[in-house]
Amino acid sequence: MKRLIVAATMLAIVAVLCIASLSTLNRSMDYLLARMDKMEEAYKRGDLGSCLTLSENFVEEFEERTRFFPFFMRHSDITKIEESVVVLPTMLKTGEDAHWFSEFTKCRNQLEKLSETETLSLENIL
Repeated sequence: MKRLIVAATMLAIVAVLCIASLSTLNRSMDYLLARMDKMEEAYKRGDLGSCLTLSENFVEEFEERTRFFPFFMRHSDITKIEESVVVLPTMLKTGEDAHWFSEFTKCRNQLEKLSETETLSLENIL
């Protein structure tokens, strides 16, 4: 009987940790996507100074918000996105506005896909 109680307790702990990690991931992804919305609005207004500031802040926020993701995700998923995020401010500083938007779109798509694949749903479990 003791083994059964220990096993059930361990299973409950693992379930709580999984739910907590998914909740953290979802909150972080929602926050990062909202920040990307602000960057896109600034770009479409033609306010490249504000867009540059938001892009620089986004790089820092991305690193801060995703620092624990590799504990429960593949490192390559985060690294691919980070490669796109890091170049955004540099592209604006060098005047590559058109390339910035394509890299921004790529980055946004990767974040959305990551958010979709890590969402707790029946299709992701099966």
